[in-house]
Amino acid sequence: MKIIRFIVGLLSSLVLLVALGASGYFLSIRSGWLPEPVSVSGTGSMYPTFPKGEGTESASLSKQIVATPQMKKFPGGVVIFGRRYFAYSLKRADIVSFENDKTREVSLADTGREAGFLKRLIALPGDELEIRDGFVWLNGQRILEDFTAGARSTFGGKFLADCHKLVIPDGYVFVMGDNRKASNDSRDDIGLVAISDIDHVLPYQDQTQYRALWRDASQDNLLANHPVLDAEEYLRLLNQKRQEYKLSPLKHQPKLDASAAKRASVMLKYNDLSFEATRSGLTMEKAMSQSGYSNIVWGEAPTLGYYDAAELIENFFQFPKSREFLLNADFQETGISAQVGDINGCPAQIVVQHLAGYVPPDYKADVVKSWVDALAQLKQVLPGWEKARDYPEFYDMHKSDIDQVVNLIRQRILRLEAIVSRMQKNEWLNPQEKNWYEEDSSLATQLEALTKKLNNL
Repeated sequence: MKIIRFIVGLLSSLVLLVALGASGYFLSIRSGWLPEPVSVSGTGSMYPTFPKGEGTESASLSKQIVATPQMKKFPGGVVIFGRRYFAYSLKRADIVSFENDKTREVSLADTGREAGFLKRLIALPGDELEIRDGFVWLNGQRILEDFTAGARSTFGGKFLADCHKLVIPDGYVFVMGDNRKASNDSRDDIGLVAISDIDHVLPYQDQTQYRALWRDASQDNLLANHPVLDAEEYLRLLNQKRQEYKLSPLKHQPKLDASAAKRASVMLKYNDLSFEATRSGLTMEKAMSQSGYSNIVWGEAPTLGYYDAAELIENFFQFPKSREFLLNADFQETGISAQVGDINGCPAQIVVQHLAGYVPPDYKADVVKSWVDALAQLKQVLPGWEKARDYPEFYDMHKSDIDQVVNLIRQRILRLEAIVSRMQKNEWLNPQEKNWYEEDSSLATQLEALTKKLNNL
């Protein structure tokens, strides 16, 4: 009886659709039997399947319609006697549109208006998902995705971090944009998407017209566990940026490559990107010294992530501090190292850039004069204290103090001659001379105390 009732109901529905004419057409759309156009904004999160808009502002991009794919209403089918029949069963790699409180919240913050999202379905209920080394692992297998904008471009976020396994619960799916490095999706703010929130679907088998836009992913596996940054291309793009800001280009310095490589290695080993090298103890200064390099101005830019050259430039210039750092006119040379290793058992790429340059000290005239005067005064008083040794009665009684005074004066003269010579040539003090510079006030205090003691006798 149930089967007969179902057939009768279905035939009745079909007859009704034909009889309704235009109304039947719209019912066919609602049932998912006929597709309808769905607008895709130009944010670029689904590139290359759908185009990017023009410009960089999120609000402007979100208003640009770059595609209107024909998508089916979801879940579709027909409801007969309270039950849905012929509903579409979601499949991996389908494209779905959905809207919920989270999409409205995120879109309002980014673009100023509430909206739904359009993404690709990656994992179904019961699937075990993991993101590792830039790849998607599904049920223990690394999958190749030809629809993504770039090979090995998938990385974790706030909701699902790299190297954390997630089993998709019943009633939910995991979605991502094809442009993995420019998509806010289930990895981050959106989280898992309830199937009940999905309103349209473009089945994978109906995406034939877009395949010409996709890339060949057959060789993606060869990229596993290798750096993705082309250092030469990165430097070219960086110098292009510096040229736009009327700055001199940076020269490639192999010794800075070596120091950057030393720092990259210990950063991965100790999971410590701090400039102070609190865990490894190998600071940039020590790494440069070990690489046979020194300079006056130097700095370091470490970054975790599988960036290629263009992406790294975009990332750096997106933030004022890193942009200002790379556009420092004092830097003249640079070296770069990209290394792949493990951090807490999870594959990671680190890019370390070392920059350095020479800037003259430009000592102030009054500072130089003070050191010249101090040196002249010491040379003037030295003979008098040396002559004190010619008076045995006085010298024998105060031999220790007099010898110490003479030695202190000679020591300061030797040091001040080197310091003054550097200053007059407008050259930086070497490390030993820096120590002398800092220690001189203490020596001067000792000398003053001894001479005062002897003069008061």
